[in-house]
Amino acid sequence: MLKKKILAIHLNEFNLEFLRKGANKYNCQNIKKILNYKVIKTYSQDKIQDKNLDPWVQSVSINTGIKSKIHKIYNLGEKIPNKLNQIWDILSKRNIKCAVWGAMNASYKKNDNLKIFFPDPWNNLISPRPIDLKYVFQFPKAYAQNYTDFKIINNLYSFLLFFLSCLKFGILTYFTKKIIFYLKIFLTSGLSNYFLFFLFDIISIKLFKNYTKNKELDFSLIFLNSLAHFQHNNWDEKKNYHKYFLLTEEICKIINQISLKYDDIIIYNGFTQKKIKTEFIIRPKNPNKFLKKIGVKFKKLNTNMTNGGILSFNNKRQKEISIKKLKNFNIFGYKLFKITNIGSNNFFFKIQIKSHSSFDNLSINPNKKKIIKEIFYDNKKLMLKKINLDYSFDNFKNDMVFIKTTGKHHYEGHLLMKNQLTKKNKIENKDIFLLLKNYFK
Repeated sequence: MLKKKILAIHLNEFNLEFLRKGANKYNCQNIKKILNYKVIKTYSQDKIQDKNLDPWVQSVSINTGIKSKIHKIYNLGEKIPNKLNQIWDILSKRNIKCAVWGAMNASYKKNDNLKIFFPDPWNNLISPRPIDLKYVFQFPKAYAQNYTDFKIINNLYSFLLFFLSCLKFGILTYFTKKIIFYLKIFLTSGLSNYFLFFLFDIISIKLFKNYTKNKELDFSLIFLNSLAHFQHNNWDEKKNYHKYFLLTEEICKIINQISLKYDDIIIYNGFTQKKIKTEFIIRPKNPNKFLKKIGVKFKKLNTNMTNGGILSFNNKRQKEISIKKLKNFNIFGYKLFKITNIGSNNFFFKIQIKSHSSFDNLSINPNKKKIIKEIFYDNKKLMLKKINLDYSFDNFKNDMVFIKTTGKHHYEGHLLMKNQLTKKNKIENKDIFLLLKNYFK
């Protein structure tokens, strides 16, 4: 009896209603094909964005079938304990040939049946397997972790390896054929972040298609983040909706092509986003330089996609001194950092202040009271203290960048499937693990 094959696409945080409206308005046939699959609802018991309702938390729950309060992985780039078995660990032990592509907060355990493992670009602990994929990995990783202060001159070597890999695996051939399509988008949007993230996702999924062309796989999991990125940062830009749907249509076209090699396909978002009134998160332009500027000494920094990261230290004393410095650091009376301890020589930091405004909307010489009123909010638990005169507004303005936020996480989501793999109309997102595990019974 032939073994069944299934393709799982984690299309992160897509809003189903937004996709439906746009697919109809712009007549996106490949999106419509996917939206015609059977749809069931999913949900998470986690409800708090920036605590447990985040993709790097929920992905671990989906991939292991374990609730976050049990697995306790809450930060992007955090090490996954060896005792946690992910869906591909279990299936590969059952002689099922697996490929994992871009899964967020994933770990690698050697198994001959785990044929491909390509980590997310915020993973500093694991390299891609097979080894030839590492040359594709380094450049997107460098951009993803440093996109607010990315300099191509500092990444020429990784860009060259990336370019040669794209040439080797037929990606440049694809873009040559589609040059008019992408040129039209580029001429109106430039190298905007949302366009670049879409390009990386398209290159990624096209690379997966070409790389696995002659490989026999029973289970493949692909994670894509560009739809979520647009919703988070550009959802208020109606002028860019058409480009969003053109690029999403291209992603769905490639997904539909890949799915021809499989008997079944499921597409899920983990949870969705809801559109919000525009606000801003605050991120250091160059987190590495900023932390050193304010006197924090560390061994290694692993930034996340928003405004925090994991700091590693040579010893416990160095860590404790750094925690004290960050906890006491304030700007105009507000404590800037939230600290979470995650290990003997590591901790996670995050800028906990958001803004109603951005630097562009402030007057040239704002007084401190106006800055506090216009920039800082959402600080009910933060007490106004003595103003830190050692760190001026000019320093703050030079060191920080305001990142627009237009979508927030919502605990409900959707799962789309080509064939009916469950009779349930609603499942907890961690039970997607069981759906995949039971598929190969």
